[in-house]
Amino acid sequence: MTYKEKIRVLESCLNEGPKNYRDSFKSDLYLFFNEDFSDENPFLEFLNNYENSSEIEEWVDLVTSQIVLKFDEEFEQIGDFIGEFVELN
Repeated sequence: MTYKEKIRVLESCLNEGPKNYRDSFKSDLYLFFNEDFSDENPFLEFLNNYENSSEIEEWVDLVTSQIVLKFDEEFEQIGDFIGEFVELN
């Protein structure tokens, strides 16, 4: 997959309507990327670590699951929480 294709997969995945509570946090991920899904957004460079669409979708599932399980809005900002996952990749 090209880098641009990976970006499109991520954007498409984040634009899917929520099927469950976990999916409702996709909108937070979308906003984290400043609604900028161009290849010039440096926050998207982590996509180079993935080879195909299923790996990108699994990353989205992991992050949204971790938000449900570990995010505490009293002690941290959602953008900081998501940023940690982007940096780890």
